[in-house]
Amino acid sequence: MPSRRIVISGCSGGGKSTLINELALNGFHTVPEAGRIIVRDELESGGDALPWVDRKLFAERLATLAVQQFDLSAELDGLTFFDRCVVEALVYSQMHGFELSPPAGEAIRQCRYDDPIFVVPPWETIFDEDTERRHTFGEAVAEYGFLLKAFTEFGYKVCVVPQMANESRVKFILTELGIS
Repeated sequence: MPSRRIVISGCSGGGKSTLINELALNGFHTVPEAGRIIVRDELESGGDALPWVDRKLFAERLATLAVQQFDLSAELDGLTFFDRCVVEALVYSQMHGFELSPPAGEAIRQCRYDDPIFVVPPWETIFDEDTERRHTFGEAVAEYGFLLKAFTEFGYKVCVVPQMANESRVKFILTELGIS
């Protein structure tokens, strides 16, 4: 099977990481969410690249790590599922009213994932704030709108993943990709 980079994106707290974990258990290559990695590292080290401390620094690091993840995935055969993607650093900067550095913006535009981009919609029943996700459900819904707009503007086909049991969501994604 040729190499394909498939993104699972969408609303914070909508079940993306749960989907990624299930896909990993099914033997697929997966890439963890860059934002969560940064937040964990910054919390552990006492750093400032946190969304609630320095949004611009967080977004720049997010872009850098997501590009690195994209580049490293080139060595993988078959399907690789990404928990979010580099486009989301740009979306984050747009949501908060600042521009990324020109190198970060250019790097984002150079990374091209395979269609479709799977997005999980807002799902209040499973949404949960935690030490790494410190925003409200309303903010997550707003983020979802920005993401849909950005993916469309970047020319991606967007496929909304229905709200259903995780195993059924995995089957839905694999069917959409012609794998099941």
